[in-house]
Amino acid sequence: MTDTPSLRSRLVGFTLIPAVAAVSPLLVLPAVSRSAGPDGWASAIAGESVGTFAAIAVAYGWTTVGPALVSIAPDDIRRGRLYRDAVVVRLATSLIALPLLVLVCALVASPGHQLLAALMGLQGALIGLSFTWFSVGVGDPRSILFYDAVPRLAVALASMLAIVSGAPVEVYPLAGILVTVVGTTLFSLRLLHRYPSPWPPAREIPGLFRVGAPVALNDAALGAYSSVPTPLVNVLSTGGAAAGFASGDKMAKLGQFLPLTLANALQSWSAEVSGAARLRRLRLALALHGGFGVLGMLVLGLLGPPVSALMFGTDASAPWGVCFALGLAFAMYSLRTSMTRHVLFPAGEQTAVMRATITATVVGVPLMVGGGLLLGPLGVAVGYALTESVSTALLALRTLSRMHLLADEETAA
Repeated sequence: MTDTPSLRSRLVGFTLIPAVAAVSPLLVLPAVSRSAGPDGWASAIAGESVGTFAAIAVAYGWTTVGPALVSIAPDDIRRGRLYRDAVVVRLATSLIALPLLVLVCALVASPGHQLLAALMGLQGALIGLSFTWFSVGVGDPRSILFYDAVPRLAVALASMLAIVSGAPVEVYPLAGILVTVVGTTLFSLRLLHRYPSPWPPAREIPGLFRVGAPVALNDAALGAYSSVPTPLVNVLSTGGAAAGFASGDKMAKLGQFLPLTLANALQSWSAEVSGAARLRRLRLALALHGGFGVLGMLVLGLLGPPVSALMFGTDASAPWGVCFALGLAFAMYSLRTSMTRHVLFPAGEQTAVMRATITATVVGVPLMVGGGLLLGPLGVAVGYALTESVSTALLALRTLSRMHLLADEETAA
């Protein structure tokens, strides 16, 4: 079957290579949790969660829909223009998002840990300026390895050694910020030379924001409900309860990198064919993501508490109930990632995705707040899992409809 070698090479390139960057925090975060203490650890992860939301605002939808746009672009001139459009839009949004990020991180952090929370937030937010979405669209995992994954692994190792030797924990987010800024700058300089194209004129910039608004709003709604849990728990709880939830949330977020890289591996592979071959590849992508989600749910639910105690210390171990709820949220996230990236965004269904995500946010955020007030961290985790389930169920209906249309078109042909 001619699909197999292509799929295998993309899975190796976009799953194993970026996994280097995903596992790099595991080298340093145990040192951070032990050095910062329960309140510092909870504040660090709360700041990181705020940074994740800020990264979504900075990216303005490009990390979500950009790979699909690049993969179907007709030529290199169009690809070069897409990257230049993204640079202009994201630099503009960062001028607003980053100062607000610092303020919010200071508000959600425990006393004495505001700087750590703000730096962790900035480290996460600057990912919104990263180049990796373009590499996904053109099928270029080597650039991710050279400009992002290996440097991130190296600075994580160096940060761990420094913190263990007595350096302040703020060394870690500062090093991560440096990797993103330097790596993205070097890659961008090379890419602008490799893909010559005009920069967007000033009169077209407002149009770029209007065109990107549906995806940006969808990402903002998604980021709102996925970034709320840890800061909310940090406000409602203190000490071991907040630290334990932070550990569970961190493991779940680290795990989310894997279905995301799987989606990256399948992005151009699922879009480069048409007809029956495309329908077959889309079905395989959805099946892989669904199975991966179930596996992740079982692993996090069953192994989350002992692994979190081993990694982050017994004072910051994640409770069983929290891990099972976050595992359900992970399963929904994995399936939803494939539905949006592989089926709906390439089909121009950005508005439908936005509506589903906003609906889930409107329902889910009050559930998390109410659950937190009634049941503490467990209530927040359950509310988050229900939110992800609502979003996935709504998108599943649209995905099935689109798949039926593809099947009907193939039958008619």
